[in-house]
Amino acid sequence: MIEIEDIVKSYNGTTVVDHISLTIPPRTMSVIVGTSGSGKTTLMRMINRLVEPTAGTIRIDGEDIRDVPTHELRRRIGYAIQGHGLFPHWTVAQNIATVPKLLGWEKSKIEARVDELLGLFQLDPVQFRHRMPHELSGGQQQRIGVARALAAGPNILLMDEPFGALDPLIRAKAQEDLLAIQRKLGTTIVLVTHDMEEAIHLGDRIAVMDKGKLLQYAEPAEIIVNPATPFVADLIGTSDRPFRLLSLTRVGDHVEPGTATGSPIAADASLRDAYSDLLWSGRTAAPVTRDGQAIGIITLAACARMAARPQ
Repeated sequence: MIEIEDIVKSYNGTTVVDHISLTIPPRTMSVIVGTSGSGKTTLMRMINRLVEPTAGTIRIDGEDIRDVPTHELRRRIGYAIQGHGLFPHWTVAQNIATVPKLLGWEKSKIEARVDELLGLFQLDPVQFRHRMPHELSGGQQQRIGVARALAAGPNILLMDEPFGALDPLIRAKAQEDLLAIQRKLGTTIVLVTHDMEEAIHLGDRIAVMDKGKLLQYAEPAEIIVNPATPFVADLIGTSDRPFRLLSLTRVGDHVEPGTATGSPIAADASLRDAYSDLLWSGRTAAPVTRDGQAIGIITLAACARMAARPQ
């Protein structure tokens, strides 16, 4: 568990993180989202003391991080950045082994860990272990960067805009890989992004920041249905527009047995109303009607995607 209590960071009299408090539960993925200059990266970097707070306290499992030597703290916390940050003259295996070597692991244990992580990221160890970073695709480089951050088995992984440099198709695959790895390893992940759609897709909880302040910290569904401020509403996009017909599954298509049941939703309903209806009724899908005629099905996932999409 990460507890951030009344954290402040100022530079030359300018406050960039302004009295923020939040608790990140263990084995979850929390996403910090905001525009450039909102303070999101500064907040995340205070967790591993790459940035020292001006005031306030951060605790990990109840222990004040100031009571832990900096080098020891950082070895406990994985850190992955945009653009992977691989050492260009080291092989894939050498890059992944960076922290385990610093910790004095035995060679056989390091080799086993390298192969295990390559397998987790669906990269054949025989093919990739001895490759150089320039021989990899952008998506493969990013996966190796995350594997390196996870190599020593940290309980916490910090990720700073990790997928920002990837093209949309590779980015989507990288996001799915991360979700699968997080579920498998149970790592607590704190991820920074400026992309609200990415935050909604990945986050168990989302912290929305603007001008150094925390505007809302909640589960994605709560933020979509009840944005705390107009700024948060702008980030998730206008949800008062009606459904787009392309978002509807055809009436005869199979979704899940028994899920598209109950009261129908009108085709001219707002996204927020539809999303709220599904959440409150506990349904993952509902029939959509126009003039009393069924024209399709709307799903919970489609509502989330559409609400996050800019107009």
